[in-house]
Amino acid sequence: MKNVIISGAAGFIGNAVTRQLIEQGVSVVAVVKPDTVKSKDAFRLNGLNIPVIECDLKETERLPELIPEHNYDAFYQFAWDGLNREALLDYKTQVDNITWILKSIEAASELNCRKYIGAGSYTQMELFYQRGRFFTDDRHKFYRVAQMACETMGRAVAKEKGIQFIWPILINVYGEGETAPRLVNNMIRNLLAGRHQAFSQGNQMYDFLHIEDAAKAFCLIGEQGIEESQYIIGSGLARPLRDYLNIIRDIVAPEMQLGLGELEFRGLEMTAEMLDISSLVRDTGFTPAVTFESGIRRTLKWIIKEDKGI
Repeated sequence: MKNVIISGAAGFIGNAVTRQLIEQGVSVVAVVKPDTVKSKDAFRLNGLNIPVIECDLKETERLPELIPEHNYDAFYQFAWDGLNREALLDYKTQVDNITWILKSIEAASELNCRKYIGAGSYTQMELFYQRGRFFTDDRHKFYRVAQMACETMGRAVAKEKGIQFIWPILINVYGEGETAPRLVNNMIRNLLAGRHQAFSQGNQMYDFLHIEDAAKAFCLIGEQGIEESQYIIGSGLARPLRDYLNIIRDIVAPEMQLGLGELEFRGLEMTAEMLDISSLVRDTGFTPAVTFESGIRRTLKWIIKEDKGI
């Protein structure tokens, strides 16, 4: 690839992909929310010597007029509105995302992008299973449906517009730069603060991937990804969740006791199919480089540095 557009370039994953592509010599146009420089994500734009376009996701159809050049190898879409708890439970916001994502595909087509790459979530895969379709009391109940709609409807719109469409599924990404209260980030901060944490028994299969490897996977998909393939972005080394939790505890605060078994697990256990990265490996040659233990140590170091304001 020579030049790409990345929407959501100030986000955790979008920024990591942006920086890796720049290191590879790819010309990147970053699309961010208006006033990002005044937000908590502003630090992610530090040192980026690339064009930065301010455009809200809900106005994504304006991108062809905001970006002067109209010839790109790929359009990466990482932007998504309504990821905090309150907005996740607002079905109107999640439904609106479907419209905005479809409009971004049309914008990518107008910009003569040859490939459109989205970012799906493993929670949408629960809809493939009857039991998963009955999960209607969790915080992802509208989000997973909106994600699935973006993939299925997005593929149809992209077909009409003559642009390749790939919707990779992310398992669990963690690492330096994460500020959202997802499991790894939240657990490390709680351990550092000495707060007790309750979990299920942790027997369900899980997988985690360091942000550096996740960005690597997206870069490879942009270069070598095949439209007909379904890509799962993970480490390919799934194991029981309790193993991961114990590793985090042992590295961060080995003296702490985890509340394993204090909560009931009510989700859908991941199957081997849901965690299989073989198509990604086959098509792109992807191999993770950061072990979970190494990734946790790096993340811990970043969190401590961030909290001290160094």
